[in-house]
Amino acid sequence: MRSARIVCTLLAALGLLLGVSTAFAEFLPGTPCPDGYTCFSVIPRDGMCQHPDVVLDEEMKVTRFDGDQFSQERERACIMQTAGAVVRSGAGLHLKFDNAKSRLIKDKADCERNPDTCELYSLYDYFPKGRLFLVHDQGYESGAWFLISQRDGRRQRIVAPLGYSPNKRWLAAVNATDGPGDNGFDIVPADFNPNEAAIHYRPTAYELWEFVRWDGDNRLLLNVTVHDDSSPALATRPAEVSLVNGKWVLNKWSPR
Repeated sequence: MRSARIVCTLLAALGLLLGVSTAFAEFLPGTPCPDGYTCFSVIPRDGMCQHPDVVLDEEMKVTRFDGDQFSQERERACIMQTAGAVVRSGAGLHLKFDNAKSRLIKDKADCERNPDTCELYSLYDYFPKGRLFLVHDQGYESGAWFLISQRDGRRQRIVAPLGYSPNKRWLAAVNATDGPGDNGFDIVPADFNPNEAAIHYRPTAYELWEFVRWDGDNRLLLNVTVHDDSSPALATRPAEVSLVNGKWVLNKWSPR
């Protein structure tokens, strides 16, 4: 963790020079989690829509978003990027597809009276090159993410917002959670072509996955935290997912 401490020291020094509180230093994709912090995996968000920075909160010793990532203002700005393909109405989100069909994703918004069945949908991002909508479903103390094709309405549940591989051939999402929500990772073709390779990994044992970086377009480097030799102690090890003979192959114990 020496590199993590060096990163934090540099961020703190920069904050002092700029007169900015070091409690809210930006946490960049691939940055090691400092000792004593609880961090969630951050990968580049490469869609058209803007999102708040992920920051290190030194008081709470966690990473968090510097603002409301699901605010109405952010969604309105995101909808504007779709050139009329998405409309927000009182009932929910209306998505228009290239095949002349459409879908209304209806909110169940009586969250105060019926919190267990509450669902609020929002457009989180838009990928015009692949013609993809990223929709978030906010439930009671949980959430879900759906990638939806603008071409035909095909839908895939994923674990988190996505980022491109270096040459924009693939989109990847990585998420680690001990609580409600999806845990694991996804890699899908950037154009959502159903005939191309994809992987949707959801662990059945205790595993927390962390994005590290892409190594070219066909190798994604990760870290995985597991119970060491079936003991209560946790260990973090390098892992990778590589495209081999047209299929994504996971190696959990990859030397790096």
